Amino acid sequence: MPGKVQSTSLLPVSGWLTAPKKSALMQDWPVLVIPNTLDILRFQPWPRFLARKVLGLPQEIPIVLFGAIGGGRDPRKGFDLLQQALTELATLIPDVAAVIFGQSEPLNPPQLGLPLYWMGHMYDEISLSMLYSAADVTVVPSRQENLPQSGTEAQSCGCPVVAFNCTGLTDVVVHQQTGYLANPFDSHDLANGIAWVLNDPDRYARLSTQSRDRAVRLWSPEVVVKQYLGLYEHVLARNNEEIS
Repeated sequence: MPGKVQSTSLLPVSGWLTAPKKSALMQDWPVLVIPNTLDILRFQPWPRFLARKVLGLPQEIPIVLFGAIGGGRDPRKGFDLLQQALTELATLIPDVAAVIFGQSEPLNPPQLGLPLYWMGHMYDEISLSMLYSAADVTVVPSRQENLPQSGTEAQSCGCPVVAFNCTGLTDVVVHQQTGYLANPFDSHDLANGIAWVLNDPDRYARLSTQSRDRAVRLWSPEVVVKQYLGLYEHVLARNNEEIS
């Protein structure tokens, strides 16, 4: 962390929020990106057969997962873009279903050419972990995000993530290593990305393993706490130098 540590600094949880660093006002402020912690013991892979059985989801077809509180009403969450992508996906993969959590089924649910399962709100982390484990892929179609929990939690459960190549989503997904980053707000490429994740079993196994490994490596409490300790030790050492 170069230069004098100032009392006012930036401590974002994703690289996207380092943009103020480029401004004339903040260009000399120290910036350190430290992500949110993730309970990797709670959010870990469950056997898919068991997870689907407990949640009442079909066993033999690919499942695409989307989740956000009020996600269908908040344009930033990109549910409209996801609907277009799912409609196209239904033509690419004949037997595929989508699961939506975070809201109940609306009175007039969209007709997308594939089965939709509405899970409502998930109130505990174990159920949510099982839901990620039941899915084949989690989609975060947001136009704007910081470090979305649905993306980090899903990968910790070994579920690859498809998202747009924008904002904080680029800190969550490594393109074609832990999922797929589609061209921003391009529903066609989003559908292609979902299909790319699902279509090759060997590739899928690698994506799943790499997703879990990266989640443990980047977001586990042991890793994140060490970063905070390192920051505090740096600040204390600087202060001691100035005092002496």
